[in-house]
Amino acid sequence: MKAARIDVAVVLVREGFNWESCFYMSGFRGSSSALAISSDDAFLVTDGRYLDQAAGQTHLRVIDQGSTPIMDVLKSLLSGRIGNGNLGFQAGRVTCDLLGSLRNIGGGLVDISAMFTGLRRKKDLMEIGNISKAAEIAAASLMSSLEDPPNGFTEKDFSARLEYDMKKAGAEGGWGAQEFIVASGPRSALPHGVPTNRQVMPGDNVTVDFGSRVNGYICDITRTFSLGEPPGWIVKAHDLLLEAQAAAIPLLEPGRPAADADMAARTLIDKAGFKEAFTHGLGHGIGLDVHEAPVISSRSEESFAIGDVITIEPGIYFPGKGGLRLEDDYYISGEGPVCLSSHLPRKVMIVAPSI
Repeated sequence: MKAARIDVAVVLVREGFNWESCFYMSGFRGSSSALAISSDDAFLVTDGRYLDQAAGQTHLRVIDQGSTPIMDVLKSLLSGRIGNGNLGFQAGRVTCDLLGSLRNIGGGLVDISAMFTGLRRKKDLMEIGNISKAAEIAAASLMSSLEDPPNGFTEKDFSARLEYDMKKAGAEGGWGAQEFIVASGPRSALPHGVPTNRQVMPGDNVTVDFGSRVNGYICDITRTFSLGEPPGWIVKAHDLLLEAQAAAIPLLEPGRPAADADMAARTLIDKAGFKEAFTHGLGHGIGLDVHEAPVISSRSEESFAIGDVITIEPGIYFPGKGGLRLEDDYYISGEGPVCLSSHLPRKVMIVAPSI
């Protein structure tokens, strides 16, 4: 903040949007708050619904907004502190009306989104432990959900069962507002195919992109299963994804351009004749959000760093026919990449059809 000439930084949460930034900085997870940070002070403003919760979750001073709109309370608390200085805010995390309220506080406005991205990108041992535990629960839950699938189950049925098993195992749940991807048969050609009422049929391959949340932190894993013997092309395509993932993993080292890992996997898929079928980047960072820094793609200008927790997820898709993806989570340490999702087999999992 000092280097950017920021006098006060604010983090705004409304209807749950941007809770992640507030939680990261303060420990508070309510759905409505304003966090203010200066060089010599930090405080959290929230309403009566959350006063006891805030007192238990944060060491910061908690201010009750009472019956006054939260932005008016923030203005009264900050106007004398800023003067002609600068107020830092997250441009991508405020609505137009909140931006107008920030302008009324006084001083100049400076977007400090990149500061939060940088802080949250480097994971400490506590964060890595939470993500690892989330991956362990997610793996056990997928295997449990596949043990005894109900007769005539749909994509939505499977998604709901999977999240239920995660909660039973101790997770907070899944990703929250973002649904799991459960896409079967020809729909598996949709990289982000949300669950529908389509019934999974014998011989269908099913792509499942999912994760659990533990202490706020998520994992992000993708596996393919088949109801009965999978089509031969699925097995061959999955073998190719295994090779592509294996080609990228040795390049997950501090200082290496993220684009190098993408290129290693993409080159192998291109040589197999499926250049047009790999339609997305190789991966991304994870943490409190499903998608965080760094971006791992052919266009990425970032390099890996110690503390990154990322996904590696090559995929190939054939419209009208189907597709699949293989995704695992890795922590980049000084001693090399550590797979956090190793509890789950990477092979195509075959489930005995019961319909």
